[in-house]
Amino acid sequence: MSVEGLTTQTLTEEKAFSFSGNAKEYFGIWIVNLFLSIVTLGIYTAWAKVRRLRYFYGNTWLDGHNFEYHAKPMQILIGRIIVVAYLIFTQVMANIYPVAGLILILPYFILLPWVINKALSFNARMTSYRNVRLGFEGTYWRSLGIFILMPLAVSLSGGFIAPIASQMAMNYLGSNTRYGGLKFETNTPLGALYGNFGASIVFTLAGFFVMGIALIGVFTASGSGFGEVFSQFDPTGEATNILAQIGIFGSIIAIYSVVIFAFVFYKTGVRNIAYNHTLLDGVHRFKSSMSRLRYVWIIFSNFFAVIFTVGLLRPWAAVRSWRYMVSHTAFIQVGEFPLSKNVDDPEGNAATAEYLDIDGIDFGL
Repeated sequence: MSVEGLTTQTLTEEKAFSFSGNAKEYFGIWIVNLFLSIVTLGIYTAWAKVRRLRYFYGNTWLDGHNFEYHAKPMQILIGRIIVVAYLIFTQVMANIYPVAGLILILPYFILLPWVINKALSFNARMTSYRNVRLGFEGTYWRSLGIFILMPLAVSLSGGFIAPIASQMAMNYLGSNTRYGGLKFETNTPLGALYGNFGASIVFTLAGFFVMGIALIGVFTASGSGFGEVFSQFDPTGEATNILAQIGIFGSIIAIYSVVIFAFVFYKTGVRNIAYNHTLLDGVHRFKSSMSRLRYVWIIFSNFFAVIFTVGLLRPWAAVRSWRYMVSHTAFIQVGEFPLSKNVDDPEGNAATAEYLDIDGIDFGL
């Protein structure tokens, strides 16, 4: 831009997100949350969730400012009571009147898009940065198509159109989110998503190959001289049958593990692509540089660390995975930081957010 003969250039600056929390600090919060949740028969879990999210949000920084989580424990508790009461009611009705369980499926799928939008609105509204709240405004029919009909279409296609479903979901989530009065815009390229899909298939096949080699080695050893020596100490064959059953069970676990970690691999790639094609106020960009293999390893090793320590390393695992995601995310600011005022948005509904939490549904961008 030229002004009276002087040339100025818009400054572009990449600002990395960072996390200042640590496992030791979070362990103190986690162990108190766990103890009080047990003592109060689960009532304290609402306070535990708020403390956990305030810790992680409050220790996540960008350009010298941290994020904040504003939900109140009573909001969460009331939401959970409503959800649990609903789930108990549907379960009891299905057990007493099996036909009722089938009848309740239809209103469930009719209401789910509304539930998803309200939950996303609540979670966004409870998040702020620089004292400016986020907001989310989705539409019922788009949510119905993206989160109800598209998963069905993906199943019918054998998974082939999964990248199309991911594109629709990421664009919907990103482009309907706001920072105060400023809009985000996500335009995820389909070609990149199919490239990630292909890499995920290769990862899955490699996982099954490694698993197959391991199983062949185990069965070969059991049928070789080792098996003959072992049979001398097991004349009835009961122990051998038990080992065979363990082997079959282990094979099933291995298959599920490969599928789960392939899904983590795929979702990490989708996150990178979506973030790298998201704008704020039409100018400022985001960047995600997570390594898919590295993140799979983090989730894999976290899982076994938590199992082998009977849950004691769960705080360490949570901090480790969060820190990795945050440290590989950046905001590319063009010119001045976009300033905005809070918008008087609907607050959403805590019960819907808790329903998605309990049901294990995650739509976070």
